[in-house]
Amino acid sequence: MRKLMLLCLLGLGLNANAQYQQDVVSGDAIIKALYDVISGPSSKTRDWDRFRFLFGKEARMMTAVPHKDSGTIIRTITPEQYIERNGKRLQEIGFIEKELHRITEAHGAVTHMFSTYQSDFTVNGNAQQSRGINSIQLFYDGSRYYIVSVFWDGDSKKTIDKKYLGN
Repeated sequence: MRKLMLLCLLGLGLNANAQYQQDVVSGDAIIKALYDVISGPSSKTRDWDRFRFLFGKEARMMTAVPHKDSGTIIRTITPEQYIERNGKRLQEIGFIEKELHRITEAHGAVTHMFSTYQSDFTVNGNAQQSRGINSIQLFYDGSRYYIVSVFWDGDSKKTIDKKYLGN
C-alpha cells in the first residue's frame, strides 16, 4: 500500500511538471515563459510552480539598483525569494513585461541572452512604463534548458543603446 501511494505521489509530481515541459525545450520557449509567468493584469494569479520549473537548482536573480551613496549596487536573490518579495505586488500593480529585442550567444551547454524589455504597470492608479535589459544565462543539459541566472538593470533613467532595441 505504501509503495502504491508513493508511486501515485510521484506520478502527480511528474504530471504537474509535464504541463511545463514545452516551456524548456528551447531558449526561445524558456524566455517566452519567463516573461509570461510574471506578467498579467491584477486579476491574474501567477503560476509560481511554472516559474520555479524554469530555474536550475542553484539559480540566482540579480538586479543593479541605484544607491544614494555609491552609485549602483547589486542585489542578489533566489527565485524563491523573488516570489516571496514580488509575487503579491506583481499582481496588485497589474505588471506586464514584454520582450522588445534579444541578442543571443551560445556555445555547447551555455546560452547567454541579452533581452531588452518593457514593463507596464499601475501605481496608485497611474499607468507607468519602464524599460531595461535582462542578462539571462541558460544551461542546456541535453534534454531541457534551465535558467541559471537573470541579472537586470531596470534603471529607466538610463538610455538604452539602439543595438539593444533592434534599430
